[in-house]
Amino acid sequence: MGRLDTDAAAARNRPRFKLFQPATMVIDGRLTRVHLLDLSASGALIHHAAPPPAGIVVKLECAGRMRMARIVWSQGTRFGISFALPLSDHQVTDALAHQRAMVAAHASRLGAVA
Repeated sequence: MGRLDTDAAAARNRPRFKLFQPATMVIDGRLTRVHLLDLSASGALIHHAAPPPAGIVVKLECAGRMRMARIVWSQGTRFGISFALPLSDHQVTDALAHQRAMVAAHASRLGAVA
């Protein structure tokens, strides 16, 4: 196994965190609404009714910044991306905190406890 293969395998083995968070993505120059389903430092699982094909480069708003990423696979309404530059642990933590805040705000509007 070469260095690139080892690096790719290590990236795929980073902890993944489940989410259901609305996000925006630039696909072929168009701003598109998507949903993050899971997030790791190296990439994300995303839902969209018409996923882009594997291989194209996109920009995803994540952890407060637009991130360059490549679509690595696409099936049905889900697709996986690999970030050009991995997120730091702090950036992953911030994204998860944002998700928790959104859930708590929604629960509060419904009169429930998150």
